Amino acid sequence: MSTAARGTCPPKRHPSKRNSGWTLAELLIVVALMGLLAALAVPTYQQQQRQARRSDGQAALLQLQIDQARWRSTHDSHADNLSALGWASDQSPQGHYQIRLIEATPDGYSAQAIALNKQVADRDCSPLNLRWQASATAVFGAGEHLDSDPHRCWHR
Repeated sequence: MSTAARGTCPPKRHPSKRNSGWTLAELLIVVALMGLLAALAVPTYQQQQRQARRSDGQAALLQLQIDQARWRSTHDSHADNLSALGWASDQSPQGHYQIRLIEATPDGYSAQAIALNKQVADRDCSPLNLRWQASATAVFGAGEHLDSDPHRCWHR
């Protein structure tokens, strides 16, 4: 007697379901790709951050230029210290640079913005230099180049 005659049905075949998870090899490939992208992106991001913080030192030196012009309009020489100009601190507004006057004469002055903390990694553009000569000549420099800006640190 056949199984149909006995009233029982043959077992149904279910189509095999594919596992919906990822294999270990696929996960390792994804992790490797993410690591590669991070290795490429992180240095670029850090360089962009250094460039953004550089504007803090530039702004401080430009403010110093304004303060020196104001001082010189009522004195025989440029100020030789920051406190004479009304500066309460020798740091830039956001604290990424230390500002210092190198020299001050009746005809001009030299100032530097020296990188601090994370900004020290900006080696090509540290220190930022500003030199004022005669009555209206500003010379912007960076790094070891006092009178030039070969790395375009000032982006004028």
